[in-house]
Amino acid sequence: MANPPNHQLERHIRQSAADSSNVAFVKHAWDQMRARHVNQAMVMEVLRMGRMYSQPEPDIRFSGLKCRMEQFVSGMNVAVVVAVEYPEPGLTVVTVIDLLRS
Repeated sequence: MANPPNHQLERHIRQSAADSSNVAFVKHAWDQMRARHVNQAMVMEVLRMGRMYSQPEPDIRFSGLKCRMEQFVSGMNVAVVVAVEYPEPGLTVVTVIDLLRS
């Protein structure tokens, strides 16, 4: 099956993140959140309200696509990379980036 368009993936991520039980975090994401002073509520806001400005990429560690959602939240410009297996609702947060310091 072909990858859905970006706007459809963006909408899917927002709808999936509306229920926090659909969102899982890998250890690397927790480590990056701690290092960058980003909390779970900020990550959820990025997923629920953010925009996807770059193209999704396949990843060898996950069977779906890696999508990068960005949003200005709590005084920080934050990007959250999630693994998405469209159309499944589960999201895996792979890493969190502070765009102003990277």
